[in-house]
Amino acid sequence: MRDTLIQPLILSLLFGCGTSPSDKNIDDTSTDTGVEEQYQSPDFNGDGSVNILIIGTTSSINGSNGFSSEPIAESLNQILEGDVNWTGDINIASEDIHQSKTLSIELGSGGSLYDYTHHSHSLLQHYYWPDGREDRINNWKGESALDWDYVVMAPDPYILSTTPGYFALGAHKVAEQVVEGGAQPLLLSTWSEDFTDETFQAVNEFTHRVAEGSQVGLQVVPVSLAWTVLSDEQRDVSTTHPTPNGAYLSASSIYAHITHNSAANSDYAYDDEIANSALNTTRQTATQPQYEGEIALVTPFTRCEITEQSFTYTHTGTSTENGILNGLNWVFDQAPETLANGGDGPSTFNYGRANINYEAHKRYQIDPERFQYSFGFPMQDGIQTGDETMLYGLDVRDSGVVNDTDLGVAHYMIQQSEVPYGRAIPLRAFYAQLKEINPEQSAFRDSWHLHRDIDKAAAAYMYTMLTGQCVLGAEPEDSTSSDWLTWRAHKIGCDTAWTMMYLESSPF
Repeated sequence: MRDTLIQPLILSLLFGCGTSPSDKNIDDTSTDTGVEEQYQSPDFNGDGSVNILIIGTTSSINGSNGFSSEPIAESLNQILEGDVNWTGDINIASEDIHQSKTLSIELGSGGSLYDYTHHSHSLLQHYYWPDGREDRINNWKGESALDWDYVVMAPDPYILSTTPGYFALGAHKVAEQVVEGGAQPLLLSTWSEDFTDETFQAVNEFTHRVAEGSQVGLQVVPVSLAWTVLSDEQRDVSTTHPTPNGAYLSASSIYAHITHNSAANSDYAYDDEIANSALNTTRQTATQPQYEGEIALVTPFTRCEITEQSFTYTHTGTSTENGILNGLNWVFDQAPETLANGGDGPSTFNYGRANINYEAHKRYQIDPERFQYSFGFPMQDGIQTGDETMLYGLDVRDSGVVNDTDLGVAHYMIQQSEVPYGRAIPLRAFYAQLKEINPEQSAFRDSWHLHRDIDKAAAAYMYTMLTGQCVLGAEPEDSTSSDWLTWRAHKIGCDTAWTMMYLESSPF
């Protein structure tokens, strides 16, 4: 799965644009594929109703419109309402990933507080956003008003196209909750207005890798490919995203995936050519490999490909870096490779804080003549606020500095052309995952420094990023012990690195 270059598919799909049926006969499901399929009931769980939740975002992290779920839900509801083959109840709901909240954070350990508005744009931040989290997860599980048949995830196109590993981590976590509740999770391969042909191919590849790399039977609705098959006139332009045609195409693609039929057979008349194109693309994609070779895109979450047995490091000497160094020594004590201080000479890697809004001289350094790779992490918020505010700070906050969150570090590296040398360490994601296991988990071991288990998770992450391996020992039997929690921190570091590198669940 992970040993796989991007395979161009758009040209292979162009022949399948589809034509409108001569009438609305629901038994005639043939399109340009020349294949007829039996209508499949959209009632996945067999409870007599069709309940579908669509999760999208009204705002992209890059400032554009994102990929809103509301117009897709409205269009899908109309298609299903016009489906003469289905006579049961229909409930189509939408959920917005984008949330925001202004919080006072302690920047540094001096006690000064600053107001920052935190934003959620990714599935990962949406999963961990503290406000309403329990209700949100219970809803995904079908334990609220509706028992879902399908939960559809429409990610921020910018995050999907630039940092697919970050997208993968969030998509897998949401999908696991959906499957636990008995519904089928689906991924939409979304797009933005400025995508090139190469980007369209890439997001299709990434979405399929993420789905096939999941442990819970995640499936893809390839709507971005269906969009490329439409004519120039059909690819409409709008101040909203998706556009009206894009929303109908998305809904038609979901309908085609769950019923094996064209939305053209619905009494809701919008555009039969678009509906049939959605069905054709869905069918063809299901029967063709969507990628091969290695992932071509290099991101701040790409594996470093170090094969040497001796590693050297440098850092600027902050207490947080020394804490992570303790974790690195702990991991390398279990590894076949060795780790040593690189001194003034060239080193395997450099690591340090990423923030430019606090003691910027202590940041990581990009210098390929001195360091093969450089790891940057967002500095922790102070202990006055950090246990709460860092759970809101995975994606972005509005200080004007884009590198003081997990995803902010990665996108800053991309914007500053620090890739392929820069690598991002998602410290807050480690904390969030540890707290999910142990609600009493603090981010701190004292009045300022990170908890030792977060240091070890960061070290395990770096080791897996550098080597592609994990030196995780046997799981302690007592799951209430501190040894077990440390073991889990080690595993979280390895698992997070693996998923972000390869877009699949880890084998560890």
